Amino acid sequence: MVVGSLVGELAGMRGWLGPLWAQLGNQGFEYLDLGRIWQVLLTLGMGIWAFILFRGLRRRLRTEHLANMPWLFFLAALALPAFYAVGLLASPDSHFTAADFWRFIVVHLWVEDFLELFTTATVAYLFVLLGVVRERVALSVIFLDVVLYSAGGVIGTMHHLYFSGEPAEHLALGATFSALEVVPLLFLTVEAWSFLQLGARRKSASSTPFPHRWAVMFLAAVGFWNFLGAGVFGFLINLPIVSYYEIGTGLTANHAHAAMMGVYGMLAVGFAMFALRYLIPEERWSDRLASISFWSLNLGLAWMSFATLLPAGALQLYKVVDAGYADGRSLGYLQGGTNMFLEWLRLPGDVVFMVGGVLPLLWLSYLGIRYRSKQTRSPEAPAETLLFTEIVPDSSDDKAEDADAADLVVGVADKVAGRPEATG
Repeated sequence: MVVGSLVGELAGMRGWLGPLWAQLGNQGFEYLDLGRIWQVLLTLGMGIWAFILFRGLRRRLRTEHLANMPWLFFLAALALPAFYAVGLLASPDSHFTAADFWRFIVVHLWVEDFLELFTTATVAYLFVLLGVVRERVALSVIFLDVVLYSAGGVIGTMHHLYFSGEPAEHLALGATFSALEVVPLLFLTVEAWSFLQLGARRKSASSTPFPHRWAVMFLAAVGFWNFLGAGVFGFLINLPIVSYYEIGTGLTANHAHAAMMGVYGMLAVGFAMFALRYLIPEERWSDRLASISFWSLNLGLAWMSFATLLPAGALQLYKVVDAGYADGRSLGYLQGGTNMFLEWLRLPGDVVFMVGGVLPLLWLSYLGIRYRSKQTRSPEAPAETLLFTEIVPDSSDDKAEDADAADLVVGVADKVAGRPEATG
């Protein structure tokens, strides 16, 4: 699908596909360029992915309430193919107002809402399994997410519809609610970071430290970049009078790159670190490589944003306001001396990102394939051999139902990590 989409878009723009340009090439929608066939295949692919998740979760789902974390995780995943499919309601033959509405439902409500909700639910689930966040806190954050996205997501979509005849009040409310969407994941990240700091202050003498530290760090980076890339950089361009002039310029790219790699990229790497910690034998695992990859990816991304995209986008916005939108996006301006200098200034950050960030991750992935542990860790194994433990209170015990699940999970994490148990 990816290869076909990229080749099709090139062929469509070159006029090589004739009347099939909209099906195999480029439908003409910015940010939603792929041809109709590739769009359908992507929707079906996400549907297959959701079915794979259901196969793995179905036994657990039978025993869980709909308001519990396994169901929330699965329903958040199921929303991804469902709401991406609404983009199929727009076609090159549609009226512009209707097509622009459905296009931005995908661009905003799918990317910035349902993917955000899935990210929050998944990070919360992993944090609870690893014992770094209290279960009640995680559930509260997910439900806060649902409430904010139900209101802010739909209303927040309005801040995109500048040229569809929407009233000014819609644009103002859309900009406000869109900026509020990053609050829940920020709360979750602060909770996880507090746990990490607490563990560092305890200075345990154990030789078996918390094994998933770098997976948690990458997941914490998701919250940081969600706040900065999606929140701060997004709010800079959400105000209607700003976005009216700058949409599609460098500030949009700054917001998109920081949010895309910072949220979904770091989420993917965090999942990889979580899985690789099981696949790679203990004697071959390297916390040093994981640390180098973490800091290099984050520093490289920060360099790209602050050294190139943010200043270049601000100068381009000034050009648009001063000389007009066409001049600000013209090849003459983009290939000018100042803009080209800022583009080349991005190179050091890219080198750090690729050499220090990507290469160690690829090496760890190779180790996970080459030396994959063949033994499955048993729940009855000694605590120090476990990488995480999930505790489910006995439902027949009324006192266990009333106990604070968070204290149970954190206590198990302390034992796994070799830390002294918390008191009080």
